[in-house]
Amino acid sequence: MKSWLVFIVPFLLWQCCTSQSVCEEPPDIEFGIILSDEKAEYRESDRVQYKCNPGYSFEGSEWIICSGQQWSPPPKCLAPCGISKQQLDGKHLLLSGGRRRSQFIQNGQILEFLCRDGYVLTPPPVRKCIDGHMDLPLCISERGKNCSRPPIIQNGDIITLSQKQYASGSSVEFQCQRYYAMEGHNSSFCDNGNWTKAPICLEPCALSLAEMESQNIEVKGRSDESGSQNTYLQRGNSVELTCKSGYALAATSPQSSIEIQCDGKPIVYPECKEITCNPPKVANGTFRPQRNVYHGGDIILIECDSVQGEGGLKIAECTRNGWSPSHMCTVGCDYPIIESGRLDAYYEDRRVNNIPVLLGHPVQFRCNRGFLTSNGYESIRVQCTRSGWNPEPKCLKICRDDVQVPHGRLHGSYWVRDYREGQDLSYTCDQRFSPADPQARARCTKDGWSPNPLCVPEGKLFEMFSNLIIHNLGS
Repeated sequence: MKSWLVFIVPFLLWQCCTSQSVCEEPPDIEFGIILSDEKAEYRESDRVQYKCNPGYSFEGSEWIICSGQQWSPPPKCLAPCGISKQQLDGKHLLLSGGRRRSQFIQNGQILEFLCRDGYVLTPPPVRKCIDGHMDLPLCISERGKNCSRPPIIQNGDIITLSQKQYASGSSVEFQCQRYYAMEGHNSSFCDNGNWTKAPICLEPCALSLAEMESQNIEVKGRSDESGSQNTYLQRGNSVELTCKSGYALAATSPQSSIEIQCDGKPIVYPECKEITCNPPKVANGTFRPQRNVYHGGDIILIECDSVQGEGGLKIAECTRNGWSPSHMCTVGCDYPIIESGRLDAYYEDRRVNNIPVLLGHPVQFRCNRGFLTSNGYESIRVQCTRSGWNPEPKCLKICRDDVQVPHGRLHGSYWVRDYREGQDLSYTCDQRFSPADPQARARCTKDGWSPNPLCVPEGKLFEMFSNLIIHNLGS
């Protein structure tokens, strides 16, 4: 019975662990397809490539990756814009150069418009395609009815000369008062007896200097405005507020400053509290001056006992995060910062509680899924030495050799399925195909294999190199 358990228990554990590193089927996207070959199972670090329908363009990366049982966000295929000759004729529009023909452009591209003779174009003349939509300019006839007085806007003025009558196609220009922001175009046109929509002047936000003073807040980099009780912020703009010297944002906020956006809502001021420090506990040393409470920026002089190997004087400052440095007379190491890894819970608790790591003491960490230590383990214990951590606390990416190479094949070791970051894998191509990389090698990096093993037709490879040379010569 026991011998049976010896085999079945590891098998069940293996099934449990491997199922946790599997992602569901990659998501479908609108107006696009999955280009990569379908797989029965998608494991950690597997990648899938998408392709948009003809004319559509990507928003985001064309690749997604399986990480922690989830796919990275899939891309979006953005629609092109089409303008027909009938649309141009109906709106009396012309393309740049006086052309009158149907036009097709991709998302993000622009077109410049003109009007036919006898019509005036409402600006701007250049319009952009945004996911299948493009706002076309208006062409106003110069032979329409005249207009009387132009519209009046609040908190703004007309800056063009006043007339008794305005011919169709003529315009007036507006300007908002100081600190007010304009919404819409700064001109209104006379269109066959009626004025087109006038702009709106949006009210600014007022930062009360008196209230900021009472909250121990100031505008970062602001010079005092003599005689002014407020600092005005134009709609849509932002300003950075910071606490005055000796004060810091409330303990719940990790930032040292906060950005305020003027969006028409009431200003919410941050809370600043005075920075204070209690007398430090200096093991193996003494400090001066002695006080019951210290304030932000106060400095103490520390004298460490020479028997600890760090005799002499040190300086510590009272900051928003407490005394800096926090370990004053100890010989040890700072906790390691591990990219793609984390400290074990026991040592993470000690780090959070500012318990120092002394010489000769260990710290254990483990790598995130898909990464291993330099000696190939998921978890390792490193030791604090006078030269730093030994061995170096590092997590390396693991790349599998199951990548598909159309018209080619990989040449890895029969025994090695997982490659660590920095290791290379070679590949060869079938007849009439050549490797896109002259070295025919791919290296395991933090982002997977780079460059991706790829075999291209020999004529296509020559074309790729020719285009590359022409591009380099042109630049």
